[in-house]
Amino acid sequence: MELTTGRREISAVVWWGAVLFLAILLFVIRPATIDDLALLLSLEKAASTAALGHVFGDRPFPDDDVLARWRIVLDDPGASVALDVEGDEPIGYAAYGDGWLRHFGYRPGWWGVGRAVTLHDHAVSELREGDPTRVLRLWVLVDNQRARRFYLHRGWVDTGVRDAEVFAPYPEKMQLALPA
Repeated sequence: MELTTGRREISAVVWWGAVLFLAILLFVIRPATIDDLALLLSLEKAASTAALGHVFGDRPFPDDDVLARWRIVLDDPGASVALDVEGDEPIGYAAYGDGWLRHFGYRPGWWGVGRAVTLHDHAVSELREGDPTRVLRLWVLVDNQRARRFYLHRGWVDTGVRDAEVFAPYPEKMQLALPA
């Protein structure tokens, strides 16, 4: 497929590559605050409902528990929460601190476009600030294949540690580590 712009012809692949490049250049990360509690709940609910419906089934999303957890994270002086913002709309989040990537997600409409990579790399960079040799850790549900592929593709490795998730039906989660 060729697009014509005056005397130049630009292939669609090159054109879309340029669009993606510009989107990444315009990437805005801002810190979340306590005023973002409802927003963080909304982002996590959208991501979790789409990605984990096969795990949690028809159970209602635990709004109150997730909101309380976000309040704890935002109040934790050892934690940072970053939002990926498109225009004035937050579309993704990362919570991290003390060597752990604690929470990470995107609105489903933004999956697979490359934005998550930049936010992931931002969180990893901040986690390793002052100690670039630090091994990082995270938990991911065993049945969350999309997230597992994302992390494994970025160098995270399975530590072999397993545990039950805190929300019913208590699916198994696995620990991953990112070596230096």
